[in-house]
Amino acid sequence: MRQSFKASLLTLCLIPGWAGAVERCAIEKAIFVEADAGTRLAFEPVGSDAAAVSHLFTVTGGSGGKLKLDGNVMYDEESKRPAGMIMNNCPEGDATGAELRACTVWTGVPYALDVATGHIDILGAEGSQAPDAVLMPGFGPAIRHSTLWDKSGLKDVPWDLYEFKECKA
Repeated sequence: MRQSFKASLLTLCLIPGWAGAVERCAIEKAIFVEADAGTRLAFEPVGSDAAAVSHLFTVTGGSGGKLKLDGNVMYDEESKRPAGMIMNNCPEGDATGAELRACTVWTGVPYALDVATGHIDILGAEGSQAPDAVLMPGFGPAIRHSTLWDKSGLKDVPWDLYEFKECKA
């Protein structure tokens, strides 16, 4: 897996002209895939400038499409970076901290990778161009070691790197 990541990252860094040649859609219309388990990361519009959430997304995949997780990104003023969360069947509306912890599968900083420069940065704001890839450190192990694993339909542990695939219409 690590070899695959190194090879992918090296390949991405060696083809700087490729990223510039591909016109990307806005991040809220972007779909990304990871290579190991074939899971898919699809961003969605937030729909409000006043929302505390800067990005919404889903992670789907697995045998029979069983895996469906909801995610969001909120900018954390204290750390000056986005804080991502991926959740499984969290309660709607006002939930307690204990309820949120129980349904949260992954927390961390999602990073945007730029193939042309090899630059790693935080995700751009809604409306910005989709990055070449999104890195969610520790996501695969978080899924594997969660209670969700047996119900997920996944045969392989997802990798943490999601590469741009396409734009939704």
